[in-house]
Amino acid sequence: MGFFAHLKTIRGRLVVWYLAILVVLLAGLGIFQIVTLRDYLRSSLAANLRTAAHSELSVLGPCYVQSAAALRHSAPTLARLLGGHDTAAAIVTPGGAILANRGLGFSGASHPLHLTASTIRSLIGNPTSNGASGPPIHVTACPRPLPVHSRPGALSNGHRTDTHRAPPWASGIVSSGGLLLVAMRLGPPGTPVGYAILGRSSEDAAATVARAVIAFLIGAIAVVLVAALVALPIINRALRPLRRMTTAAEAIAAGHLEERAQVSESPDEVGRLGEAFDTMVDRLQEAMAASVESEQRMRRFLADASHELRTPVTVLRGASQVLLRQTNTQDLDVRAGLRDLHEEAVRLSRLIDDLLTLNRIDAGQPLAPQPVEVRPFLADFVDRYSVAWPGRSVRVAEGNLNGAEAQVDPEALRRIMANLVENAARYSRPDGAITITGHAAAQSIEVAVADEGPGLTPEDAAQVFDRFYRVNKSRSRNSGGTGLGLAIVEGLVTESGGTIHMDTGPERGTTVTVTLPRATRSGRARS
Repeated sequence: MGFFAHLKTIRGRLVVWYLAILVVLLAGLGIFQIVTLRDYLRSSLAANLRTAAHSELSVLGPCYVQSAAALRHSAPTLARLLGGHDTAAAIVTPGGAILANRGLGFSGASHPLHLTASTIRSLIGNPTSNGASGPPIHVTACPRPLPVHSRPGALSNGHRTDTHRAPPWASGIVSSGGLLLVAMRLGPPGTPVGYAILGRSSEDAAATVARAVIAFLIGAIAVVLVAALVALPIINRALRPLRRMTTAAEAIAAGHLEERAQVSESPDEVGRLGEAFDTMVDRLQEAMAASVESEQRMRRFLADASHELRTPVTVLRGASQVLLRQTNTQDLDVRAGLRDLHEEAVRLSRLIDDLLTLNRIDAGQPLAPQPVEVRPFLADFVDRYSVAWPGRSVRVAEGNLNGAEAQVDPEALRRIMANLVENAARYSRPDGAITITGHAAAQSIEVAVADEGPGLTPEDAAQVFDRFYRVNKSRSRNSGGTGLGLAIVEGLVTESGGTIHMDTGPERGTTVTVTLPRATRSGRARS
């Protein structure tokens, strides 16, 4: 069984669905963890930048951010104070104009930050002015560091800095060009005089996230593989009773009615199903045994009754025939009664013969097939038995038999042809011809009997081979046969290894075609 064939089984579908759900859950968990880790590293890096900058500003920064003029004058000093070899710093006005830009790297070899207007807007919000410089001012340096409680609120606002929560002096965070950019407000509370934009490389954080992704993927693949290896034996064990039931059902379908599933030891629904299955098969076997026994009794009864009736009916038939020949009475009623008695005796004798023939077919009594040359057989049949149908034209049409032989019992073939011609003669038009045609194929021989009668409807044609079936319009017990002729033909053809087919329709006649196996030169049927 191929891979895709396994997927069509219950076991394959269960494994696929189980692994699919596991993969979806792992993917959701992985995405959640990676996003959480990335946001945590990003927030931690931003908090570290702000904390380091706040520490620097807490010492000298308040002297430079007392006013917008002081900020413009001290912007380069603030940029050098806040920047470093791993941190870039830029001082901008509330309108977005860059006052100073100190890039990454050591002094003299640093690379300034590349800040676009949109990036600055994302960090500090909508600009409130065009950033034009005011008149030059002189700023007096602070003689000593300001105490913590007296430092401008724009820097600490008198509160302890929290590295995991944006302090009140923080602004936006933006990632650009491999750098994490953070903006800090500068100036008195509520009226910032400018912003410090700090940047630090986020490559370490990205590398950490990438390593976490790789580790998670490797772990997830390992989990899926282990889950598949664990799931297969578990599902196999759970489905073992169903497989046993399937095997039992296939064996029963093949004719082994004694086979049972025997899965009642399982306490779940499958066990209950198996117990019900075995009970159903037990009852089915009992019913079939009763049916077979009843059929055998009926067959024995028919055989015994037919044998017992044959002798008295034969005597009755012979006596009526003798009386018809020897009586000289002029009483027409007596002669009509004798004639009716003889005809009924003949019909009853024919019915007994038909019942005995069907009984032998049902009992499976073997025939004696042998090579029979079909063309001479058909010609001899017409010469011998055509007198049985006076007023009927029965002829053998030219075919391509050319010495072909059929492997069939001669008596069975004679009975087949007699019943087919009798059926055609009885139910076709009085002036209609009956034509017998033979055709030889590579491994079979076809013999067709065609009449020019009224034909049959599809409903009648579907049941015409049933026992005791008569077409309503033309068959009756007075004018028709026993209703067993075509049933006997079908039984004999089947026992001979052939097939039978009827081609008919209203007002276009009926053609019954019998296909028999062709004999080889050694006298055995072709395979």
